[in-house]
Amino acid sequence: MIRSQEIPAQKHRNTMSLNRLAIFERITKVRWVPLRHWFDLRQAMGLRVAVCDPEDGQRYRFVADSLHSYQRARALLSKEPETISWLRKNLRPSDVFLDIGANVGTFSIFAGKHISEAGHVYACEPHLPTTIQLIQNVAANGLEDRVSVISVAASGDDGFAPFLYKRWRQGASGSQLDVQGGPGLAKHVGTELKACMRVDTMIAQGVIRSPNLIKIDTDGIEIPIVAGMKNLLSGQHKPRSLLVEVQQGELQRQRDFMKANGYALVASHLIGKWKRMFDQGQRLEQLAFNAVFEPGP
Repeated sequence: MIRSQEIPAQKHRNTMSLNRLAIFERITKVRWVPLRHWFDLRQAMGLRVAVCDPEDGQRYRFVADSLHSYQRARALLSKEPETISWLRKNLRPSDVFLDIGANVGTFSIFAGKHISEAGHVYACEPHLPTTIQLIQNVAANGLEDRVSVISVAASGDDGFAPFLYKRWRQGASGSQLDVQGGPGLAKHVGTELKACMRVDTMIAQGVIRSPNLIKIDTDGIEIPIVAGMKNLLSGQHKPRSLLVEVQQGELQRQRDFMKANGYALVASHLIGKWKRMFDQGQRLEQLAFNAVFEPGP
């Protein structure tokens, strides 16, 4: 004889079994979903990141289709705090900011939120998957009228050169334009013949307005890029400040070139392992860091 108190438990077990069966049946039918919906699902899985600046309450929005993009967005204010401080200090409402090596646009979008309609941001990024993410981020922040995305590679010469992809993922670093004076890339996943242009040519052809501030972070071809803006640096509309990533062993070359064009090194920003190495006694010439150059003796 089944006691009455056992009946609810049996019914509960039966219900659970039926639920599991229903779930299994749904799973087996998933393979019949039209192919296009699998791609819709993949797109829907992209993250949206919002960052609020505690200093002024400004909000920034980013699309993150890779871990790299997500990490860069989340670390907008913390990854390179000196770069943010440099922008806060130097950027004026009517300024033109040229961001070479913009990646997914963290600094371009920060600048775009702090300029007026008279100013403009030019975000230069040659890595195509990252460029798409950059365009999406500009749109997500409603900055299409103040931020222009340029997908050519800034260089020391005009023309075309192989662009070596180290990784496909959005926001990834390390890909290189294969030009003389660059570090080269032994292993890469693909190659694109990329259009290259000097900053001086961009200005002469009306692609960009003469920038007041320039940030250059290209993982190794900063010196050729700076050489490609010689007319700008020595002209009447020279930038007030440049933040340039200096690679290991290249400080003296970069410093000599900038000095020849009337610029002096006024600050050095070290982050991560490079700061730890400096604190341990390594000389600045042996490290990679962001250098700030401004007109001076």
